[in-house]
Amino acid sequence: MIRACLVALALAGSLNMRAEAQPLSIHSATDTSAISGLISGFEAANPGVQVDYIEYNTAELHAAVLADGGAGMDVVISSAMDLQVDLVNRGLALAFRPRGADALPDWAVWRDELWGFTFEPVVMAYNRAAFEGRSLPRTRSELASQVRDDPAFYNRRVGTYDVALSGVGYLFATQDARRGYQLPRLVETLGRAQSQTYCCSSLVLKALGEGRLVYGYNVIGSYALDVAARDPRIGLYLLDDYTLAFSRTAFVPRRANNTELGQRFITYLLSDEGQAEIARSGGLVPIAALEDGVAPDRVVDLLRGKPLFPIRLGPGLLTYLDRMKQVRFLADWSTSFGPLEAPVQ
Repeated sequence: MIRACLVALALAGSLNMRAEAQPLSIHSATDTSAISGLISGFEAANPGVQVDYIEYNTAELHAAVLADGGAGMDVVISSAMDLQVDLVNRGLALAFRPRGADALPDWAVWRDELWGFTFEPVVMAYNRAAFEGRSLPRTRSELASQVRDDPAFYNRRVGTYDVALSGVGYLFATQDARRGYQLPRLVETLGRAQSQTYCCSSLVLKALGEGRLVYGYNVIGSYALDVAARDPRIGLYLLDDYTLAFSRTAFVPRRANNTELGQRFITYLLSDEGQAEIARSGGLVPIAALEDGVAPDRVVDLLRGKPLFPIRLGPGLLTYLDRMKQVRFLADWSTSFGPLEAPVQ
């Protein structure tokens, strides 16, 4: 069932409505604070365009697009790469070739219809005070061992995604399952420790800062970097066995009200100006940082020497969206974690 948490946004710079303004409707599973600078930059570069930004979580956005084929949505943006591939695979996206597309890595483009514009590691977060004098686990196997061997410290104090509620959380979990043979052991251990599940990274980070959690597993790196830069109580690092990385993706629905404006916005996302604005705003990490070496120092320091596994756009992401596989995966997860519900905040 779709939860009613849609938020209609009037972003800074969008409040002065003019009768002649062209509306651009962006439906997105990206925190408003992380993308507002980028949208303001687009509006400044396109006088007369009024952006209407509507925020969802990833699963809700997917359901909303499916409901009517994306009618009235000029751009759809999500971090759940598998759900985006599903929508494109159903024939709901418009094919076009924006300027700047040739510079993208091949794993971040699919069929000239779906475009990645960020590079975001999936990180581990922790409460610095809680780990003072303690060693951080360096691999998933070590994390499982620490959680098992020290219940007084970890029980009910580890946070991760509710994979039934969060589309991107489900993506991370299934990608872990494909790459990490230790995942069943880790999931079982986290479940026995009564780990807390959440809809989104922001709530995990909030609980870490307040000391209600000591450890956050699989947190979106761009959000975590932004929060940790302002909150010294939160530390971030990457495990040594592997680090997933994903790209926030965008497409123009075939049933968009204004396909030309939608294409113009995605072209802006991939342009030098758009990528520079992403880097400047700080809420996201530009995909150009991979090729150009222009990632902020805090990103470079975090990634240095770590084995990175970018999630590749394409039909392979549909595997765990198969209904039978999805039911089985969620049932196995629920066996470890119990009912898959985000805690009341």
